[in-house]
Amino acid sequence: MTTDASGFRRAFFRQGARILSCFAMLSLGTLYGSEAVQYPDGFRLWVHVGTGVITTASRLPESERGMHHIFANEKAIEGYASGNFADGSIIVYELREAQQQKGIIFEGDRRRVDVMIKDSNQYRDTGGWRFERFLGNEQEQDAVHDSGNSCFACHMGADKHGFVFSQLH
Repeated sequence: MTTDASGFRRAFFRQGARILSCFAMLSLGTLYGSEAVQYPDGFRLWVHVGTGVITTASRLPESERGMHHIFANEKAIEGYASGNFADGSIIVYELREAQQQKGIIFEGDRRRVDVMIKDSNQYRDTGGWRFERFLGNEQEQDAVHDSGNSCFACHMGADKHGFVFSQLH
């Protein structure tokens, strides 16, 4: 599999403003009532779908600047080819601060981890996806409220690719 870096950047930034504005709309709360959160332990060992960097030159808010990494479990990787994500697919969007020193950009502290978990029977109102957000290094307190509806409002625009913005190139 080859990776076209310029193609990834174009796709990332084309959808970036829409994705990031969706994430920015979310505030603290609890998702899905009494259901336990599902922090994806070990996600950094999964398949790395891609990374984008939003710098201070961007017009996006400070809270969205940094290194945006996308990881997917094996089931989700199968879905990237067809746009049909099977139940059990998990996609993680990790935002880290971008540090710069002597012309080198590297990742700093984690700002948040956003998670999509596919279960078409349980989450019919949100395209079959459960949405979660963990701030900083938190792994137990989900910061998404409204049953993921605000997340899904943006993801509806990616209906031709299983409601997933990212693409595996």
